[in-house]
Amino acid sequence: MLIFSQKADENLASLVKAVDAVQKNNEKLGTVFVGVSGVEAADLEKLQDTHKLTTPLTIAVDKDGPKGYKLNKDAAVTVMVYKAGGAVTKNFAFATSKDAAAKASEVAEAAAAALKEEPKK
Repeated sequence: MLIFSQKADENLASLVKAVDAVQKNNEKLGTVFVGVSGVEAADLEKLQDTHKLTTPLTIAVDKDGPKGYKLNKDAAVTVMVYKAGGAVTKNFAFATSKDAAAKASEVAEAAAAALKEEPKK
């Protein structure tokens, strides 16, 4: 799962904590939080220090995120849930970080569902 955000605030912490809860029980989830459009490393350090998140937090090299992802600049938060192999199973776009926090459980459920959709070997 990839979480791209233009904010690093308490609302984002709520979203990441919901995903952390799924990830703690399934190491295959592999979530990364990526700060874009002005999120600074210090913002993420503060978030990490305050909330002790298990999801890795990083800053995008490209200010607006990877061009191939075509992130909507009007969405403060974009979440891409994908299954093994990289096929996106669910995509969320939130106008504000508060909207993202309000849907945190839905995002976590989508992550758990993607884990169940793994191809059988």
